[in-house]
Amino acid sequence: MFSIIGASFCAVGVLCAVAWYTGGQVFTIFGEPVTVFAEGEGLNQMLAVLLSDMILLVAEAVLLAFAGRYLKTEQAEGTPFTENGANLIQKLGIRCIWMPIVAVVIASVITVCLGVERSGDISNLPSVVTGIVLILASVIFRYGAELEKQNRSLISDGK
Repeated sequence: MFSIIGASFCAVGVLCAVAWYTGGQVFTIFGEPVTVFAEGEGLNQMLAVLLSDMILLVAEAVLLAFAGRYLKTEQAEGTPFTENGANLIQKLGIRCIWMPIVAVVIASVITVCLGVERSGDISNLPSVVTGIVLILASVIFRYGAELEKQNRSLISDGK
């Protein structure tokens, strides 16, 4: 949820930066203009930061949507130890690895195209580790699904 809200604020910030840079006032309180952006920053710097942060937050929001889909499926099935659940969590793990990498590349391209040096560190190591953990969990869930299937066949053969 915070990713969606943050991406929305970044989009509004881009519009405010353009309005401020062209000489317009974005916010006023009691008729006095409110300075939202630092005076020393140029439009390219503001746009690079806002657009790259927006791209990163949108990628996190999309991952959240995929995670929500997996959780709804698991809740409907009642257990994570199913083939479908194992496949969904494996796909989620793979997406947790490649989507943040693509978002970082796009954010870096935006900053280079605007001719700005990115001051903050853009790291996707936590997402890569999360992806690896989810892929390992999918292996465990798949093994659990096979054990349940074998258990069911033994019970049905024993009757």
